[in-house]
Amino acid sequence: MRVDSIWRNGRFWTGTGERPEAHALAVLHGRIVAVDDLEGLEADEVHDLDGARVVPGLHDAHHHLSLTGHRLGMVDLKGLTELEELYSRLAARAAELGPDEWVKATYYDQNLMNGEHPSAEGIDAAVGGRPAIVEHVSGHMIVANTRAMELAGFADRRHPDIDGGRVFRDADGRATGLLQERAANPVREASSNVSKAEILEALERASEQAVSYGLTSLTEPGVVASGTLTTRCADVDAYQTAVATGRIKPRMTIMPFHTALHPLDAPAGWQSLDWGIRTGLGDDRLRIGPVKIVSDGSLIGRSAAVHQCYCGEPENVGVMQLSGEELRAALISYHRAGWAVATHAIGDRAIDHVLDAVEVAQRLEPRRVRHRIEHFAIASDEQVARCADLGVIPVPQGVFISDFGDGILEAIGPERSAGTYRMRSLLDAGMVVPGSTDSPVSDANPFVSMHDLVNRKTHSGADFAPAERVSIEEALHAYTVGSAHAVGREDAVGTLAVGRLADFVVLSEDLLQVPAERIREVQAMRTVVGGETVFSW
Repeated sequence: MRVDSIWRNGRFWTGTGERPEAHALAVLHGRIVAVDDLEGLEADEVHDLDGARVVPGLHDAHHHLSLTGHRLGMVDLKGLTELEELYSRLAARAAELGPDEWVKATYYDQNLMNGEHPSAEGIDAAVGGRPAIVEHVSGHMIVANTRAMELAGFADRRHPDIDGGRVFRDADGRATGLLQERAANPVREASSNVSKAEILEALERASEQAVSYGLTSLTEPGVVASGTLTTRCADVDAYQTAVATGRIKPRMTIMPFHTALHPLDAPAGWQSLDWGIRTGLGDDRLRIGPVKIVSDGSLIGRSAAVHQCYCGEPENVGVMQLSGEELRAALISYHRAGWAVATHAIGDRAIDHVLDAVEVAQRLEPRRVRHRIEHFAIASDEQVARCADLGVIPVPQGVFISDFGDGILEAIGPERSAGTYRMRSLLDAGMVVPGSTDSPVSDANPFVSMHDLVNRKTHSGADFAPAERVSIEEALHAYTVGSAHAVGREDAVGTLAVGRLADFVVLSEDLLQVPAERIREVQAMRTVVGGETVFSW
């Protein structure tokens, strides 16, 4: 039998129980047709891996590909500790633009600037009358300048209050520029007039970064959204075009935001896209995943909905973007319509609302479905047990520990932080847990995220919920088997076995043998999707 390619002399971690280690595999038409037993096979291409460690293609279960690509083209404020440097970078970008062009910047973190946020007036002085939007690293709040608010319809910074959001004001009642959650939507809408060509460029930029990190599959947690910097109804068309033209190299599962769904002439309460589209439509390159709901805010932005107030802010228990009743009605409707539902819930108060809604939905109409809670950040032992009992998949981000752990410790204190971004507890409860980064909130490098799941150290070196540490093999399992399971794709990706898609990564070092403190240094040397090399160095 003749096959397309044989890959030999490797140390393959297969992710399977039957044959955990292998040394060779054969590929035909993009799928694995033999593992180790290559007798009688001839190949058009034979690749000698020289004893390198090879793992299944890595899968980020929560990766905003479009937004990652757009942010790669914005002013980068990551790591800044001084407001003056922030304003200086805005001024430098403004000098490159026409008088009416938008200045867009991202990744600022007030936790690194003694709790200070930029202001509309400060941005005004830096950008010379141009509209400007400065996005927080979390993506859950922005700072808009005076001109940006004018273009959104609010002259003299008279931005109105908006349910599900927060407008920060000065003593005269004018907006300071800081807008949280839904309050940011009007300015985001005003700034998001991007062309299909720009979306395609962004997708291509982010795709190239992803495969350079060994990511062969991604789950995009939100397209077709209103009120965001970049996502529009044209996103799905752009994804189809990008996949068809090879500009997106990883396999994609995309989630439509629930605001895009609407009732059809169908059983009462059902909601869907046109033609009754729901979770699972698509092929091996591009599929429709769960419907996405955002229930609360961000932890580092102190807008996640919590039961106990944030440290030093006795009035602040975060924001529910949907009331408990609204969330329950929406989730039940999508559940009945055949959707899996992925709900963003970071605070413990929001998590309770989601679990309540799932419990009611399953009682009203029991069915086998993998509903998800994106982030599942502040979670009690009781919530972990309840999540497992309901069959809900938690989707935490390991990399948040090193990126934001110090700020989280300051925001909610060490006691609550001990139950934040858990992993060990979730596995011990019997759940199959995926790996993810929430790129571009954090960098998409999966080895950094795995490093944090194993070591659980903040940027300053402080321990962060050390009881939640896992082994490197468990972290790798999350980024392969776990993430495939989270979108119902474990029959196709996540493991290396006969019949699976030929997606794998050749590593620079043996990930399973490096010291724990060096996991983040491992790199993808070669990334293969469907038997074709899409990245190498």
